Amino acid sequence: MSYSALVTQILLSSPSDLDSGHRQIILDQTRSWNADHGRIYGVHFSVVDWKDNAAAGVGDYAQAVLNAQIVDESDAGLVVFTDRMGTPTRDFPSGTAEEIDLLLGLGRDVAVLRNECPRPPITTPDGLRQKQALDRYVESLYAGALVKSYTTLDELRREIDLVLSFLARKQRREADAGLTEPVDDREVGPIRPETLTNATVSAGGEVLERGLWPRVEVSESSVTDSRGRLRTRRRWSLVLESTLSTPVSDISLRFEDGAGAVVDDFDLGRTADQHIELLPPRGSVSFPLIQAFGSRSQAMCVVTWHDAEGVEHETRASVRTG
Repeated sequence: MSYSALVTQILLSSPSDLDSGHRQIILDQTRSWNADHGRIYGVHFSVVDWKDNAAAGVGDYAQAVLNAQIVDESDAGLVVFTDRMGTPTRDFPSGTAEEIDLLLGLGRDVAVLRNECPRPPITTPDGLRQKQALDRYVESLYAGALVKSYTTLDELRREIDLVLSFLARKQRREADAGLTEPVDDREVGPIRPETLTNATVSAGGEVLERGLWPRVEVSESSVTDSRGRLRTRRRWSLVLESTLSTPVSDISLRFEDGAGAVVDDFDLGRTADQHIELLPPRGSVSFPLIQAFGSRSQAMCVVTWHDAEGVEHETRASVRTG
């Protein structure tokens, strides 16, 4: 079943010494994140890099062509350094450094990962110079970008999950805030180490930030009208899905506008009147959404629920039918 999602483009940037296996893990882990969490967050990540997404071009020096094709259009950057700084460009110590500078200048998030996996020691003079230059450069990034490291492939997978989950939460906050006023990326700020955590944890050790989340799904079917013409019919549903491993109870919901006022013209089927006594672990429930001409196409869905310890929580997410 299809679902609405914010497509977020992530630039994967690295010097040429990034192991191809590490690059593939990043791509595979992003696909896994989309499959496991895309519906819940309403966010889909698309990874681009110069190997797969750049085309031949003329008109300026090579890095400028690359910047215009994929860097300028990216919403965030994921950078992986191993031992090399990279090849200098006209104004920067490497193409990767130029891409980082451009993204930060645009107010985009940049996460930098250092590959600390075991490997043969560097023995050549050029390799040692590259490593020293890289160490100095990365040290300068701490003020404006998240810099972390990984020593195993499992750690790499975990770091990718953390970065994507952080970006997804930020995308949802910005989309929700967009119901009232524009959000400037530069006001939100870059990724910081203290904000990149697994989630809020209850006394019982359960991750609550994922909680009980609303989303809108649409199904399409082909029907023939009275004149024999083929038409596409859309049916909208509001889905509440729990990602907790314990039950949630006493669930209610309402729809609000950007000012926080309750609205009743987003769904004419009175879904907001529903009350759910109990939802099983990782369970979901679906309600049909009924709209008519003139119905608002988006609203803030506010879900109130109690966790297994009896603590009340409130989950907010924007929902759209158009």
